[in-house]
Amino acid sequence: MSKLDEVYSRLNTNKKRRSEIQKMIKDEISHNQRYQELKEEMKDLGDEKKMIEEEVRSSGSEGRELDDLKLEIQTDQELLSDIALTMYSKNETVEIVDEYDQSWYPVFKVSFKKQ
Repeated sequence: MSKLDEVYSRLNTNKKRRSEIQKMIKDEISHNQRYQELKEEMKDLGDEKKMIEEEVRSSGSEGRELDDLKLEIQTDQELLSDIALTMYSKNETVEIVDEYDQSWYPVFKVSFKKQ
């Protein structure tokens, strides 16, 4: 068995154990009356909080501007990633120097998916 397979197997075993423990804890919590009361109260307060936030956002142009900025930021982040990956694949140096002369380097992540 390769080292990769061993680590993968250990990772899955630990994930299964973590899941079992989380289910046991969740089970115990669900039987606690005070917890259920607090959970319901928090839900009601959360709904009220969302209504107030929506009122404030819809009352001014800042809410629309915020939505536009979120979309623009997401698009620019994807573009930045695409450009960095292209530069990396061409063996070019991938570095950003900000206004404070700090260097930023990309961090790549590898994940596995089932076939």
